[in-house]
Amino acid sequence: MKTAETINIVCSELGIPKAELAKRMGMIPSSLYRKLARESMTFEELQKCLDVLGVTVEFQLKYPDGRTRSSQANHEMLLEKMDLLEKELEAARTAVHFHKKSLKDLRTDLNSAMGYASLGGRHASGIRQYWDKIQLVLTNMESTIAYALDERSNDETPEEEPENMEMLKGKHVLLADDNELNREIMKEILTEHGLVVSEATDGRNALEAVKARDPGYFHFVLMDIEMPVMDGYESTMNIRRLPNRIRANIPIIALTANASPADREKAAAAGMDDFLAKPVNPALLLGRLIRFL
Repeated sequence: MKTAETINIVCSELGIPKAELAKRMGMIPSSLYRKLARESMTFEELQKCLDVLGVTVEFQLKYPDGRTRSSQANHEMLLEKMDLLEKELEAARTAVHFHKKSLKDLRTDLNSAMGYASLGGRHASGIRQYWDKIQLVLTNMESTIAYALDERSNDETPEEEPENMEMLKGKHVLLADDNELNREIMKEILTEHGLVVSEATDGRNALEAVKARDPGYFHFVLMDIEMPVMDGYESTMNIRRLPNRIRANIPIIALTANASPADREKAAAAGMDDFLAKPVNPALLLGRLIRFL
């Protein structure tokens, strides 16, 4: 049945003249007549016409398995499914946020425990055994987390110190981290291998330290991401904008407990040259520094 025939039948059954229909649609009657005669009504005009007449068009949907369902029933079913999916999606978002926060807190706590064990290792008997146990727990935990979140890293984790360690002696490194314990741990690792360490407690301090020193003074910057005043991303971008190209091109390595692929991409976009997840493997860190010499 053509559109014009359908509308004529409906208008007749409802007792609505087509001139009145055109008026309700905001059209000139002659324009509506022509469109009906030529079957040239747009979809929007047809929908408006049906709305004015209060007509609901239903049709049968046929599926490959032979089942059929009316368009109205299908519409209602889809709305129910969408509502259910929205609720499930919101619950999933909440769960992911909670678990990621819990994992981050766990990483931070273990990193602190490892740091205390490392600093106390020279003074307490039997601390090495405790250190090894924490290392094993952390390794297993990180592996499980990475697998569960599909955030496995391609980083190599060497057990032995890299060759050419003498190249690092006397080199200047700026360590930017708002956590005092983290700075203490990293400073001990670095100074033990002959590096000269300057410290910054936030991203702004790191930027000012680079600007205050002569170009080329710093050979590397180890940049934490989450810091007050100015985070590691913003600090890095500001360093890259410095007019002096020697200062602007200092190798910057991100150090962070957040080691997802998205975090790595964001670090690279900010201008960071490398990315290491906390707790940092000392041999891996030293090897990365040597690469930039």
